[in-house]
Amino acid sequence: MFTLRCTRRLLKRLGAEPEEQSLPPSTALGDWYAQLTVVDRKPLVLAVSERTLLPVIVPLAPAKNLRPRLVDATHETLLALLIPEPVVSEECEAMRASAFGATNNRQILGSINDFLRMLDSYLRPHETFRDAALGLAEAPCGPIGMDSPRERTIALLSPRTRGSGGVF
Repeated sequence: MFTLRCTRRLLKRLGAEPEEQSLPPSTALGDWYAQLTVVDRKPLVLAVSERTLLPVIVPLAPAKNLRPRLVDATHETLLALLIPEPVVSEECEAMRASAFGATNNRQILGSINDFLRMLDSYLRPHETFRDAALGLAEAPCGPIGMDSPRERTIALLSPRTRGSGGVF
């Protein structure tokens, strides 16, 4: 279980209302923060993990199944980081249950805005959204001690350190 914490603009576009009380996440990556952006007239959603700032990019359309597509894109991204498949499957299975919520962390929103400024540099012809997200995941981020989201995610989901926290 996790909460997809969307900006007001994205919640409106999804036709979703934030749930008043959200439960603590049962996923290692925590809640996810999401913002709508438009690239080449295509609406995209940039989502980042609350605990590691790992970015994932998915098209907005069709909006009604954004959450399952976010889980699928997270699955692909984690496998690309060479996280062991059983760990990835466990994390993504825990993400199958979700709720909508409003954003409540300005540091994470600041990191999303930083990623959005860099996004054009990573969205190249013939590359996938996953490739762009993996490029963004290399950037050092202040809220996680200048680690990259890639490093922080690997450390958090590594079988040796799993369960030791890794939150900022």
